Amino acid sequence: MTNIELYIDCFPDYKFYGIEVEHNKYFGEVVKIDECVTIFINTLQPEWQQLHTIVHESAHADFNVFGDDKPHSMKTLLAEKQAEYVANHFELKQPTLSK
Repeated sequence: MTNIELYIDCFPDYKFYGIEVEHNKYFGEVVKIDECVTIFINTLQPEWQQLHTIVHESAHADFNVFGDDKPHSMKTLLAEKQAEYVANHFELKQPTLSK
């Protein structure tokens, strides 16, 4: 199992799709329609960035912090700051083998 698969497994309620976007500032996004959460991850980014994006976008959904259509509005900036805080403090717990 890859690291990306391990991270995706931490969020079983969401659908994940890898997409290729040739823009170095596009990492991914989350779309919530009704109760269905879909997260898109830019697979052209390095693995570490994809892992960070998985957690960042999942945080938007987990804590229901979404911005609006204005990229620099106070609501959007606050939602991004909250999701980034979660992503920066996320730690994947590896199962330990008992002897």
